[in-house]
Amino acid sequence: MPDRLDDVARLAGVSAATVSRALRGVPGVAERTRTRVLAAAAQLGYTVSPAASTLATGRTGTVGVLVPYVDRWYFSRLISGVERVLREAGISLLLYNLGDDAGRARFFAGLPLRRRVDAVLVLSLPLAAAERELLLGLGIPLVTVGTEEPGADSVGIDDHAAAVTAMRHLVQLGHREIAFIGEDDPVPLGFTTPLRRLAAYREVYRAVCRAEGREPDPAFETGG
Repeated sequence: MPDRLDDVARLAGVSAATVSRALRGVPGVAERTRTRVLAAAAQLGYTVSPAASTLATGRTGTVGVLVPYVDRWYFSRLISGVERVLREAGISLLLYNLGDDAGRARFFAGLPLRRRVDAVLVLSLPLAAAERELLLGLGIPLVTVGTEEPGADSVGIDDHAAAVTAMRHLVQLGHREIAFIGEDDPVPLGFTTPLRRLAAYREVYRAVCRAEGREPDPAFETGG
């Protein structure tokens, strides 16, 4: 069975360079031409070697995603959303789950994503200065979610302000016995979102209690 790029080019009536660009999804190829090339490749059973494509383009078509844990609801939903968006763009996801301090140390000591990804996405993991420099030193885009790091783009919200807004809304509705369900102790690997939300809850709840001349009820705080 023919399997050479030249055979695909001949059948599609285009140059071998056009076939290469079309199969790798490189911009600049007309949609009708790309469709014709894909049809010819399918007819001949021709597939692009990922290794060869990486060597030719210097790109892997993969984004590395670094998370402190995968067994928490927040992270599982976040990873699911990231994977869906990348999949729709034709990009693969390579997941690195640190899990604990030992896993974190192993990851940054070996940096296994080197030359394997085109960008790095760090989900709600505050980085030490040395860790940040290692990732920036890869020479590829670094994006953080839920934290801000010098030299990296970031996506996130102000967790404290958001929780304050939610609490004030409940108070304005007339609620006074408002409970908080979430982490109330330091979380491993520096995941601080729950603690920022807890601080906001306490700020508003205690202010309400002071204004009404009563003591805050610690039973309204529950770890979850």
